[in-house]
Amino acid sequence: MTWISDGKACRIQFATSEEIEDAVLQYWPENDDKDLTTTLTKRGWAFVDGGDGRHTVYLHNMETRPLAKATVFMYQVGSVKGNETIWSDIYKFHTPSKDDSFEFVATGDMGTSNAVSMPNLLRVANEHRYDFIAFAGDQAYDMADFNGTKGDEYMNFVQDIYATIPVMAAPGNHEYTYNFSHYKNRFSINPYLESSFDDPTMYSFDYKSLHMISFNSEVFFDYGTPEQIQNALQWLDHDLEKANANRHHRPWIMVFAHRPLYCSPSESEDCTYKADTMRYGRNDTEFGGLEALFLKHRVDVYIWQVFFFFGHRHNYERTFPLAHNHRFATSYYNPPSFFQMVVGNAGNFQGTDPFESNTIPIADWSALRFEGYGFSTIKVSPTKLTVTHHESLPKDGALGRVVDRFVVRKPRYPMGRLCNMSSVANSAKVSCFMHPQ
Repeated sequence: MTWISDGKACRIQFATSEEIEDAVLQYWPENDDKDLTTTLTKRGWAFVDGGDGRHTVYLHNMETRPLAKATVFMYQVGSVKGNETIWSDIYKFHTPSKDDSFEFVATGDMGTSNAVSMPNLLRVANEHRYDFIAFAGDQAYDMADFNGTKGDEYMNFVQDIYATIPVMAAPGNHEYTYNFSHYKNRFSINPYLESSFDDPTMYSFDYKSLHMISFNSEVFFDYGTPEQIQNALQWLDHDLEKANANRHHRPWIMVFAHRPLYCSPSESEDCTYKADTMRYGRNDTEFGGLEALFLKHRVDVYIWQVFFFFGHRHNYERTFPLAHNHRFATSYYNPPSFFQMVVGNAGNFQGTDPFESNTIPIADWSALRFEGYGFSTIKVSPTKLTVTHHESLPKDGALGRVVDRFVVRKPRYPMGRLCNMSSVANSAKVSCFMHPQ
């Protein structure tokens, strides 16, 4: 399931192994089973894997009507064939609270093997404390494997999580097979049409004081054409422009994607030329990369800074506020530039990535590094982010220690610190002055 902006409604997808006549969604408030809403749609579509086996599943997308806030709903889906309706198990989810704060989970890079954080993600889903999971790419390892049956295995594996808490996903390099066909079909409930993008690989949504952008980082690598890069950056450019114009309503902008702009150790290809590609663009194009685009919009200048989190590297790393490979502050109070988190340590068969470096020292913009398994939670209010990274113990997936906790603060709009963007882009000094009221 996924949210539509502000949690006004949600979309739910289910799969069947055979073609059906109709798909049914029933939902009701947990404390009032007589207030039943039934949504009936025609059957979905046949998704055919690109492998030789032509493995086929039938996918069906449903959408609720507008939902009451601060409510726990029960629901089930059904498949209609002839006079018979086969119903799923009953699941529950909660809608946004009526206050201005909320919490969500950030994670990435989880397969069916060695999925160390799986028990913790199931636990947090069932707590109904967190409003969604932002998943920064690489699921299943890989959905297209075994003629596409790995995709079925993975979706069944995570079903009790994904059916309980909305999952806002971004694609990774392990989703690229057959032009991202598994991702585009199995995550077609992403709000990409509302975001004016052509397919589910990129979208944005609003949630209380947050504007969240899901970006397909793979467009910069072997899987993207120059035309696709241009389209992606133009879309992101336009989305950020609209988001900046709405800062008084949604002061936070967060971007999540699979590959990082910065990471350690610096001799890893992910943290050298591939990170450079993310920041500055591909050498065979003239469109630039992500960092130049964010600086162009001055989104890093305002204290309502952009906050990035990524997967791909199988560890956890937090940066200080930085830009163009320079650290600009060690404080997260009114930071003059963005900071980044890598959260690719949910657990998969490849294990975790070490930080050890025998040749090059760790850059001074790297604030904290953790080689174990885990996941992050983020509490968002109009003036504060509280970010926590939790350890998942590799022996049994139990919850371990708090690895990291830090707070990002800013005053309410329109009071804030306005910085000279050219200073951030071209030097290690930042020129700031108070924004007039």
